[in-house]
Amino acid sequence: MKQFIKNSNNVDLCVQIFEPSTNTDKAKLAIVCHGITGYKEQDVILQTAQTLTYCGYSVITFDTRNSRGESFNNHTCATLSSMYGDLQSVINWAKTQKFYNEPFLLAGHSLGGSVILKYAEKYPQSVTHLILISSIFDGKEFLKNTQESTPEFFNQLKNGGIIRTRDKVDCYLDDSYLHDFMKHDLYSNSHNLNMPVLIISGDSDIVSRVNNNERFYQNLKCKKEICILQNCSHIYEEESNKLDLHNTIKNFLIP
Repeated sequence: MKQFIKNSNNVDLCVQIFEPSTNTDKAKLAIVCHGITGYKEQDVILQTAQTLTYCGYSVITFDTRNSRGESFNNHTCATLSSMYGDLQSVINWAKTQKFYNEPFLLAGHSLGGSVILKYAEKYPQSVTHLILISSIFDGKEFLKNTQESTPEFFNQLKNGGIIRTRDKVDCYLDDSYLHDFMKHDLYSNSHNLNMPVLIISGDSDIVSRVNNNERFYQNLKCKKEICILQNCSHIYEEESNKLDLHNTIKNFLIP
């Protein structure tokens, strides 16, 4: 089921609700957040949502504002802060729905992982599990990775304007994304996490590097797992990547 809701700025957000595969009076709830140039129908987001429904969850996915999806877009740059505000709006709306159940699971890909991590660090009592998929943990670390690994993309950000994604979709992105991210260091409050955390990354990921994920894993004091998928880039584009993602999440939630 798909519908439009209003965020805290009174603009439209498009949300999608998936029912769990198993019949239950009130299923566990999961919310999945895409990354900076992602959207709710992106392969990695759909695969995560489908796996969670298989595990018995009702699942909400959504398009953040100024993203490539169906939500409000005035062609300004999405940032971690604006995406975090939209996640809060989605959660506040979910609280008014019959399917709402707290605490809930949060999953996120790339900058979406940063967004859900920020929420879980602030409201650990509201989150039952955290699934971080190729997440980014620190603005300065991300800037360094971007300059080293994708200098062309970095120069596009600095110049501002249109970014063309690998699947040939144009997204507006400029360096306000980087400036905003510099305010966030998600390593520093990781000690607040008290729920089980699953960290997933690909061995070929140049955005969310293996050593970044391993560093965050070492910082955690809660129950935790880390899985580095083989032959996997940042966007989980191969069928084998999606199958590995499914099995990793399923084994985390259904040991």
